[in-house]
Amino acid sequence: MFGHPLHPALVHFPLGLLLSATIADLARVADLTANVEIAAVLMAAGLLAALLAMGAGMVDFARLEEAVVPHAMRHMGAVGLAWLAYAAALYLRRALFTGGVTVSMLSVVLSLIGAVLLALGGFLGGRLVYEFGAGVSKRAA
Repeated sequence: MFGHPLHPALVHFPLGLLLSATIADLARVADLTANVEIAAVLMAAGLLAALLAMGAGMVDFARLEEAVVPHAMRHMGAVGLAWLAYAAALYLRRALFTGGVTVSMLSVVLSLIGAVLLALGGFLGGRLVYEFGAGVSKRAA
C-alpha cells in the first residue's frame, strides 16, 4: 500500500489475538478465571485476521528476491502450522458456541503448540526483514 508491504502491518492483529487466546487458556487452567469462551472468541478472531495477513503475505512473497525465498518458505511453514493448530483447537471447542461449557486438554495443548509455532514464525518473519531486507526499499531516502 503506497509502496509499502502490507503484510508487516497486518500481522500484529492475528499475533495479538492468538497469543492472547493461549494466555486465556493458561489463565483458565491455572484457575485464575472460569471463563471458557474468551479464548475461543480470540482464536476465531485471530484466525480470521490471520487469513488477511496471509493473503497480504502472498502478495509480498511474489515480490521477493530469489535468494530470500527459502527463508520465506520456512516462515510460511511455521505460521501455517500455527494456524492449523489454532484452527484444530477452535474446532475442538465448537460446542462452546452452542451452549457447551467444557474445553478439552487437547484443545489447550494445541493452543500452546500454536503459540510456540507462531513465535517461531514471527522470529523467522523478523529475520526476513531485519537480516535479509525483505520488503525494504532499495532507493535512497
